[in-house]
Order: sequence, then structure tokens, then C-alpha cells
Amino acid sequence: MTQKNLRQLLFLILFLPFSLFAQKKNSSFSGEMLFNVERVAPPDSSREMVLIYAKDSLLKVINFSTQWGQQELIKHISRQKSYLLISTTKGNYAIRTEYTKNVDTSMHYTYKKTFGHKRIGGFKAKKLKVQFSGINKDFDFYYYKKIPAKYGSAFTDFPGLVAEYFLPSDQGLFKYTLTSLKNMDPPLSLFMIPENYKKVSLEQFLEEIATP
Repeated sequence: MTQKNLRQLLFLILFLPFSLFAQKKNSSFSGEMLFNVERVAPPDSSREMVLIYAKDSLLKVINFSTQWGQQELIKHISRQKSYLLISTTKGNYAIRTEYTKNVDTSMHYTYKKTFGHKRIGGFKAKKLKVQFSGINKDFDFYYYKKIPAKYGSAFTDFPGLVAEYFLPSDQGLFKYTLTSLKNMDPPLSLFMIPENYKKVSLEQFLEEIATP
């Protein structure tokens, strides 16, 4: 994998599906969430899934992609720390990420509440209208009011957990839909960095990968 492809992969992992920031709300959630991801413009046959485990202020986000394979991200919301877990031919790495610099999307957006709702993943979701700068179209988003947005996969300034939404990027327009939501208490070990992973910065990782 070239450095260019690595940087593209890291952008997709860190900036598109996994923007999970702390909110002012103190309510907590523990459970499992599964999102289906599809590229709607331009459409293609590739599919992705995002599996999220939450335990109070701990999060583990697992991305399954037909193009990139499986990638994992561990986050501690209250401590604002996060690590991206990557396995390579040169070893296993836990890459420290710039937690406070992550963004939902590279495009500016605004939203407003509106009438309407539908059932998503077996639960009632309320409707929002979202508009991105540079795109002459309103998008219908849906969210769960009773679960804080910080546990979602993006748009954490929303009034609740985003359950269906769109993400525009240089790679196209992606649609995320929550297909399963389970209340459970994941084991603490799920959020720990495995012992055989080396903790490095992003710069150290790219340097080691580039070394022959």
C-alpha cells in the first residue's frame, strides 16, 4: 500500500464515519449499534458496515469495508483520547489520533428540526432537514431523541443520536442507516488496546511504513 493510499484510508477512517465528540449532556448509553453504509452518488456495488460498541464514555468503532477491510478505532470521550488499530506486514499499530481536531465532514452544514418521523432499527426516529454548503439540496436526516448524539457515527451537535444520514466527500455521497440497536453492557476488555500493538503517533506510523 502506498503512502498516498494510506493517507486516503486514514482520512476515510478518522474523518468520515467516526466523528464522535463529547457533548454537554451527562446522560450515558451502553450498547451495540450497527450501521449499513452505501455510496449513493456515484452509485456502486461496494458495501460497508460500521459497528459501534458503547460503554458510558468508552467507544469502539469497527469499520468493515470491501475496499479497505476491517479497521478499528477506540475512543475515550471524557479523556478525549483515541487510537486507531491497524495491522500491517510490519506489525500491529495503535495510532494516536488528533481527537479534538476530528470533524464530522469537511463541508459546512446547517440543520433544523421539522415535522416527521419513521421507525429505524426498530425505534422511532425524529426528522431533521440538513443542508450542506455548495450543495443545492436539502437532505432528510433522522435521529433518536433519547440517546445522546456523542454515541453516533457523526453529527454530534444534533439533538440526539443520528440514525440515518448522508455524508458528502471527495469520494462521493454516502448514506448511513442504523439497522440494529441493542442495549447491553459490553466487557471492558473490548475497549483496551491489545498487548501486541505498538502505540505510535501518525507521523511515526507513516515513517515506519515507508522504511524499506
